[in-house]
Amino acid sequence: MMDVFELAGAVAAVVAAYQSHLLQALLNGSATPARYAEELGLDATATERILDVLAQVGVADCEHGSYAASTGLSQLDAQQLGGLDAIGALWSQVPAFLVHGERLALGAALYFVDSVNLNNATLHASMAAQVERTFTRLEELVRRPRQWTLSEAEVMLIGSRLRLLRAWIELREIAKHGDRERLRLLSQEIETLPQDVEVSWNIISLSVAFWLTVVYEGEGASLIPRLQSAKQQMLEAGDSPATIRVMSWLALAYTQTAQLHLAQQQCLEALALVERIGRPTALAGYLYYTLFFIFYAWNRLEEAAEWLQRMLRSAQDWQQVELLAMGEIFAARLALARGNPSRAEEALHHLEALVEQEGFAHHALWVKTLRVQCWLAEGKLAQASEWAAQHMLSLETWNPLRRWELLMLVRVLLAQQKYAQAVETLSRFSQHYDRPGALDAALEWMALSVVALHHAGKPEQAVGVAARLLQLAEPEGYTLLYLDTSEPMMKQALNVLLDALQDDALGAAPGSISRSSVSQWLSAFEQGETEAAHQVLRRSARTAAIQSEPRTAAPQQHMAEPLSPQELKVLHLLVAGHTYAEMAERLIVSVHTIKTQVSSIYRKLGVGRRAEAIAASRHFHLL
Repeated sequence: MMDVFELAGAVAAVVAAYQSHLLQALLNGSATPARYAEELGLDATATERILDVLAQVGVADCEHGSYAASTGLSQLDAQQLGGLDAIGALWSQVPAFLVHGERLALGAALYFVDSVNLNNATLHASMAAQVERTFTRLEELVRRPRQWTLSEAEVMLIGSRLRLLRAWIELREIAKHGDRERLRLLSQEIETLPQDVEVSWNIISLSVAFWLTVVYEGEGASLIPRLQSAKQQMLEAGDSPATIRVMSWLALAYTQTAQLHLAQQQCLEALALVERIGRPTALAGYLYYTLFFIFYAWNRLEEAAEWLQRMLRSAQDWQQVELLAMGEIFAARLALARGNPSRAEEALHHLEALVEQEGFAHHALWVKTLRVQCWLAEGKLAQASEWAAQHMLSLETWNPLRRWELLMLVRVLLAQQKYAQAVETLSRFSQHYDRPGALDAALEWMALSVVALHHAGKPEQAVGVAARLLQLAEPEGYTLLYLDTSEPMMKQALNVLLDALQDDALGAAPGSISRSSVSQWLSAFEQGETEAAHQVLRRSARTAAIQSEPRTAAPQQHMAEPLSPQELKVLHLLVAGHTYAEMAERLIVSVHTIKTQVSSIYRKLGVGRRAEAIAASRHFHLL
């Protein structure tokens, strides 16, 4: 594709004559491109190609260098315009092409950067080289404005837009290295630039603010008013692509404030706008991204899986590295929620390969977090404990990018039964998690706090946190939050809480927590166990034919390999919620023996964690 600056010059040669009655006649269909080119002495082939675009976007748009015009014009290459000689001829005929050309060149550069800034490294490198040539030409104009008769306003406009474009390219490098401080400084600098008269250009400063506030700091609430205002501006300007982009950011910010229904509404409205535009866009993938998260949080996993598949297809079609990586992260989380650790491992391997190839720092953090979550799901506490020991010190200092990693450390502490240490860790970072601007992390922090406080022997505090948690999560239907938090410990904590409320042992419950609310969340665990049972059956069917039998069938009748009497004893204690140490003490064996027997039970039942073992035990009538 040709240098966008050269293209702008060629287009300017045609646009410069826009006041001609002949051009108006041509656009109205009463004159031919050949006659127009002949009268102006222009190359016929190039002129006809350019006029095709002008007819679509309008001469006025091209005159002002609009983004819509630049998008269409930037897709013309030298061959389509009749070769470089024809372009040179056009260029030479309008010495004052800069009246229009610099805006078109900047608009085309904006289009290119927008298209591939988060693509794979090869596509991005190709774009960067071409745009850099454009930058060099335009910076030369700014240095010698008098030679090109540029006004002070035009010089300021070119300088401001060049800085915005460089900032957008720099954003990719910051994302790769996870440099939050560099991003903060860039955001401060960009915010000092004046607002552009074209709303499309204001997307860049908003993009930098979004990455800093939502992606890095998890403080989506603080950006919502600005995003709502920007959405209105884009709608009034009739800029549909920019409107869709802002709506995708707004939806994601809503998820961080636990406003799932508002987030869903934004996504569906934006997808309807995509449909009205009538052409595919990479932005749809980001809407699928948020819709997956919403349905995942609602524990509507089949619908979540459908949105995930759409997201992955869009990411592949547009080679969007960010979406490809997040797709694998979501695939792993979905697999773990469905009780399928092997599928989670497969997604994790794909994610590791992407991170190694493209090197985005915030994705690398997810690799660690998901790896530990897989170990916990598979009962590999030794590996998880080793990770915790290695990262304990590095997590002592608060870093918002590692907020999920820190919560995973607490999960490991709970699995290790180090409840006091878990309470201390959660309390130490409470000022960072317990904030209204980042409720997605706050809700998980609260859920883990309920478990830790309950098992640490602090029931009154556990009730207080549970009351707040239920009040925040219940209206938006955050179901998976409970099912995914150190199960079955959360279930045990809620059962004790329900008993205490029924006996009025805790007095007036803080936050008006009700028995019915707790009962509803406990029923969600039962549904989760049913889903786990379905997953067990689907996997077991691949290796053994399971016949349908009446409920009076003998225990273990359809198991490929029956449990031993000792394993049945261990299973009963496992289902009752006993720890490995408690089981070892009761059965008078070592903890190592219990771990070996639990692994054997999981293998025979075809499961990977305790909740699945409970569900499978019921199916095979082992309890």
